[in-house]
Amino acid sequence: MHRRDLLQGFGVAALGSLGVRVAAQDFSKGPVRILTPYDPGSTVDITSRMVAEGLSKRLGQTVIVENRPGGHGSIGMNALLSAPANGYTLLTDTPASAINPSLYKSRYDPAKDLAPVAQLLSLPFAIAVAPGVPAQNIGELVALGKAKPGSLNAAVAGTSTRLAGELFSMQAGVTFTPIPYKGAMSAMQSVMRGETQVVFLDAANLAPFVEAGTMRGLLITGDKRWSALPQVPTAQEAGYPGFDVSTWFGMFARAGTPQAILDQLNDAIREAMGSPALERYLRQRGAQASQRTSTEFKTFFNQEINRWRDVIVKADIKVE
Repeated sequence: MHRRDLLQGFGVAALGSLGVRVAAQDFSKGPVRILTPYDPGSTVDITSRMVAEGLSKRLGQTVIVENRPGGHGSIGMNALLSAPANGYTLLTDTPASAINPSLYKSRYDPAKDLAPVAQLLSLPFAIAVAPGVPAQNIGELVALGKAKPGSLNAAVAGTSTRLAGELFSMQAGVTFTPIPYKGAMSAMQSVMRGETQVVFLDAANLAPFVEAGTMRGLLITGDKRWSALPQVPTAQEAGYPGFDVSTWFGMFARAGTPQAILDQLNDAIREAMGSPALERYLRQRGAQASQRTSTEFKTFFNQEINRWRDVIVKADIKVE
C-alpha cells in the first residue's frame, strides 16, 4: 500500500473511531417529501411541518409536507412504498403504522417494508371519565365496571386509543364497550355529554378539560406525574405498573434505504427537534423529544408491532 493510501485509510478509521460520520448524501437532486396520512391542521401535520422546516435548513434542500389522509393510513403508506428507497420520500406516522397490518390486514409488512428513521416524540396516555361517573380513582372505576358489566362505554378516537383501552381491560379484568368517534374532540365531547363514560387518550388532549372540571382524570402513563395534571396519579402509583402506554410520532423511509442515509436523516431530525420552537411546542403538549438512533427506533418499532398484534389477537378485535 502506498504511504498516501495508508494515511487516507488511517484518517477514515480515526474519524470512525471518534464517532464522526462522513456525509452519506448531499440531497442535491431535488426536494425531500414528507408524507403524512393525516389531515392538515392535525397534530401530526403540525409537527411534521415544524420538523420539515428544521430538516430543510440542515439538509440544504427544500422539504415539502404532503397530506395523504384516508384508507386507515393506506393512501400515505402506499405512496411511500411506491417511491424509490433513497431518503427523498419519508412518512410521518403514529403507532398506527405498527398496528394497521394486524388490525385492517393492510398489504404491507411493517417489519420488512419500512425503514424506521427517527422517533420524533412520545406523549403519555391518560384515562378520564365523565364527572357523573361515581369513580374518584381508577380502582373505583374498575370496581364499578365489574359490578355492572356492560355499563361503561369507552369513547374511541382511533386505533391507538382503542388498543390502549383493550390493553387496560385485559390487565384490570374489566370490560368497556368501545364506541368509535371520528377524532379526539368528538370522543371527548361524547364523554362530557354523558354519551360515553370513559376515554383513553393522550394527556395533552385531555388536560384542558380535566383542568376545567368537565372530565375527571384518573391515571396517566409515564414514570412521573405531568406538571399540567399534577393531581392525576401515574399508572404505577395507581396500582397498574404494566399499563405502560404512550403514543408517538415517527419518521419512516422505505425499506432498502441505505443505513448511512437513515443515520444522516436521524442526526438532522434530532438536531431539528432540539430547536427552541420545537422544544416550546413539545413542552406545551407534555411531549418529550426522542433521542433514539435509527437502529434503536427500529428495535422499538418491532416491539410495538409484536405488542399490539398480541393485544389484537387476545382481545379478538375484528373490524369491518
